[in-house]
Amino acid sequence: MATSDQAGPGRMNRRWAHRGGSFDLLPEAVLEVEPLPPPAPDEVIARVEAVSICSSDIKVVRMGSSHPLLANGDGRGVVLGHELSLRVHDVGSAQTARFRKGQRISLQPAMRINGRRSIVGFDLAGGFAQYLRLGPEALADYVFEVPETLTAAEIAMLEPYGCVERAYRPNARQAFRHDGSALVLFGPNADRHHASRPLGWKRLVVAGPLDAPLPDFVGPVAMRCTSITEVSEERFDDILALGDIDAGSLAALPTMLAEGGLLLQARRSALGPVPVDAARIHYDALSFVGTSDPDILQALAPGRQRFDVKPGGVALVHGAGGAMGRIHVHRLLQLEQGPRTIVATSRKGRRLADLETDFGPVADAMGRRLIVAENEQLGTIIDQVAPGGLDDAVVVAPDSEAVAAAAGWLAPDGLLAVFAGFPYGGTVPFDLAGIATTGKRITGSTGCSVEDMRDVLSRAVRGDLNLTANLKAVAGLNALPHALDAVNRGTVSGKIVVYPQSPDLPMRVVTDGWRIADEEGLTNPEEPT
Repeated sequence: MATSDQAGPGRMNRRWAHRGGSFDLLPEAVLEVEPLPPPAPDEVIARVEAVSICSSDIKVVRMGSSHPLLANGDGRGVVLGHELSLRVHDVGSAQTARFRKGQRISLQPAMRINGRRSIVGFDLAGGFAQYLRLGPEALADYVFEVPETLTAAEIAMLEPYGCVERAYRPNARQAFRHDGSALVLFGPNADRHHASRPLGWKRLVVAGPLDAPLPDFVGPVAMRCTSITEVSEERFDDILALGDIDAGSLAALPTMLAEGGLLLQARRSALGPVPVDAARIHYDALSFVGTSDPDILQALAPGRQRFDVKPGGVALVHGAGGAMGRIHVHRLLQLEQGPRTIVATSRKGRRLADLETDFGPVADAMGRRLIVAENEQLGTIIDQVAPGGLDDAVVVAPDSEAVAAAAGWLAPDGLLAVFAGFPYGGTVPFDLAGIATTGKRITGSTGCSVEDMRDVLSRAVRGDLNLTANLKAVAGLNALPHALDAVNRGTVSGKIVVYPQSPDLPMRVVTDGWRIADEEGLTNPEEPT
C-alpha cells in the first residue's frame, strides 16, 4: 500500500499531511493537492467517504517522533487517519474478480506485512485524504465489504468500536511458545512447585543456583547461569519465575520479554508493587499469568486468564469523557452480562455532563447504575460502591498516575486493562506478584482485527448497537485542523467525522442523530478539474 504521490495524469488527490509542529500551528496547515495515477494491476484505489478522528491522531501531533508507533521515523509528513469508510474508485486488472467500482468496503488498518507492522495512518498513508491506494497485502487480509444500510460515519466507527471490543477479548498469549526461547528463573522455595507434564523449548536458559538439581519437567537446557543479569540483553518468548523471586528480579523480567511474550509466575508470598512499562503492555501484547498452586500449569487454566468484565461487578472507566472512553462506557452498559455499576470519570466538567446526558438513559434502560465522577472524587466513591475493590478497571487516558491508582483499587481477582498508549520507558507500579498470589490481572491492547470489526458491524446492522450515539460533529477536509484542535481541547465530546469529498464543509455539531439522508452529497466526489 502506498500514497498517491507518484507523478502522472488523472484525478487530483487532496490530502492533509502532518509535518510537525504544535497545535498552535494547526490553523496554518494547508491541504496538499497531488496527482492520482491509475492503480497498478494488483492495486485498488478507494475513495474516502468518511474518516473519524482518533485520539491516536491527537497523540501524534502532541508527541511527534516520540510517539511509539512513529519510533522508526521523524513523525513528519505522515498522512494520519485510520478510521475509514471507503468506496472503490478504480480497480487494477488483477483485482477485478473480487472488486468492482462503487463497491463499499471497510479497512482494518493495523496490518502486518512480511512479518512487520504496517499501520495505515502511521507507517502508511492514511485517510485524511480524498483517495487511498490499497496494495495486494491490504486487499488480501484487511479489507471487507460493508452494506449500504449504514451511514459512512457508522462504517468509519467500526474500527474504534472494534478496538474497544479487542480490549475485552483474549489479546495476549495464553500458552507457551515451545518453538521459541524460554528463561526459567528459580528463586527461594521454587521446589514447592512442579509441572504436571514435561516442558521444552527450542532454546532454554535456566537461572539460579548452579549446584541445584533441575526438576524433571525441565527439558534440554542450552545455558545455565546464576543470575538473570548474564542474559539481560536477550529477549525471551516465555519466562517462568518459580518461587519467591525478589522485587528487583521480578521488575526486570518484563523488560526481557520479546514482543508477545509470556511471563508465568508460581509463588506464594506477597511482594507489593513493582515498576512495569505500560507501553509494553499496551503495544507489545505482553501476557502475565500466575498461580500459587503447586502445579505451575494451573497458571494457564482458563479461570486464571479472564479478559472480559466480571458479570454483575463494579467497573471503572478512567478517562471516560473522550471519544474512546465513551465507547467503553457504551459497551459496558449494553453488554448483556455486564457490570451492575460503572464508574465513569474525566477531568473535564463538560465531558462529565455529556456522559450523564448521553448514557444515563441507556443505563436506566439496561437496569445498570452509572456513576459519573470527577477524578478527585474517585477514592471516596470506590470505597462506597466497591469496598472490597474494583472487579474491573480500564484506563483510557494516557496518565501513568491513573494507571497506578486504578491498579491500587483492584479487588484480589480484579482485572486492569491498559487501553491508553504511553511512550516506551515510562513505568507504573503494579502488584505483579499478586497475579500469582491473588489472581489479579493486567492486560493491554492496541488496534483490532477484521473479526472484531465484523462483530461490531453485525450488532449495528441488527440494531443492537447505535454507533452514531457517539457522533458529535462533522467537518470537511479543510476544517480538519479545527476539528483536531477541538478534540485536543475537549470542546466536543464524542467522535468527529470528516468528509474528504466535501472539503469546504465547515465543522458543525450534530445534535439530532445522524442518518443516511444527512450524508447526501457529502460522500460524492467532485468532478476532476
